[in-house]
Amino acid sequence: MKRSTLAFASIAAIALAMPLAAQAGPGKGHRGHAGHLMQMDANADGNITRAEAEASLAARFAEIDANSDGFVTQDEMKAHHEAKRAEMKANWEAKKAERAAEGKPAREGKPRGEKDPAKAAEWQAKRTEKAAEHWAAMDTDGDGRLSAAEFTAEHIKFFDKLDANNDGTITKAELDAAKASKKERRGEWRDKKKANAGE
Repeated sequence: MKRSTLAFASIAAIALAMPLAAQAGPGKGHRGHAGHLMQMDANADGNITRAEAEASLAARFAEIDANSDGFVTQDEMKAHHEAKRAEMKANWEAKKAERAAEGKPAREGKPRGEKDPAKAAEWQAKRTEKAAEHWAAMDTDGDGRLSAAEFTAEHIKFFDKLDANNDGTITKAELDAAKASKKERRGEWRDKKKANAGE
């Protein structure tokens, strides 16, 4: 794996995870990945077809492909991620200002300075390693860039996973089932974590 690939790996992984989960951007009345996915429902019939998902992916690929040459490079991925990150930060600051204007208390989080540096470094190293593997797996011809076909092939997997009966459409029922399953797994993970902490 080239060093440049590793340098951009963690950035690439985040940006590449966005197309299906956040294609439509933030919206009111929907929360989380499920809400963003439903915004891909172009004809507003309550279902998401494979064609709608592929159209959404094509739009995101074109957005990342800054020079419109039909390929996404690591530099373009980095630039796209940084732009989205800046947009999210601006939205967050705007919401904070809005809450302050309404007299609502600010949401408190753990200051960055209080995080364990060793654990943070370990987490970053693992994320970088996985992201490098992810990029290598997507770049099937090993040319250091992603074609539209490679990009779509990777991200349509998320659609196929949610389309439980493989009929080419994600229904609300299938989406609700996936959400319930994820919630259950999260609860099991938390229970296991608490049990280990008590040992």
